[in-house]
Amino acid sequence: KQWYQRRVRGASDTRGVTFDDVVVPSENVVGEPGGGFKVAMRCFDKTRPTVGAMSLGLARRALDEASKYSIERKTMGKPIFMHQAVSFMLADMAMRYELAKLAVWRSCTDYDEGRRNTYYASIGKLYGAIAANKNASDAVQVFGGNGYNKDYPVEKLMRDAKIFQIYEGTDQIQKLIIAREHMTRFL
Repeated sequence: KQWYQRRVRGASDTRGVTFDDVVVPSENVVGEPGGGFKVAMRCFDKTRPTVGAMSLGLARRALDEASKYSIERKTMGKPIFMHQAVSFMLADMAMRYELAKLAVWRSCTDYDEGRRNTYYASIGKLYGAIAANKNASDAVQVFGGNGYNKDYPVEKLMRDAKIFQIYEGTDQIQKLIIAREHMTRFL
């Protein structure tokens, strides 16, 4: 079979694997036959918080880069952070980062304390991805024309942020999980 390699900016070597006509001896079967999907889904309760944490790093880096640049860059005789439009953008970036951090930390705390964390793992992963993507986009905006230039770091952050909306479950999958988990409280 043809192998396709997908690489997340050098950090994740991901490949497709296909098994045809495989027979697993009964002594090598882990768990109940047919129960593998549920086991795999429970693994996401552990891995989604780590993806949320990675997205936090990108969201924070975008905020930091935009903040530093807004001090250095001057228009009309003052640093651009002193203009209301830029200061509001930086405030939004800071709020997104802090709120995503709380959700990720909650999912990690629940996991560490042995509580089922599916709900908060999906919220943290989803909101972390939203924060990373929007903060990267806003950082490019703060940088203006320089934000789209490869000589500045925010251009790469914007490209790198997209993966957080895709792997370990797309944004749409996270919303399905969040809605399902939320509604179990009422049904």
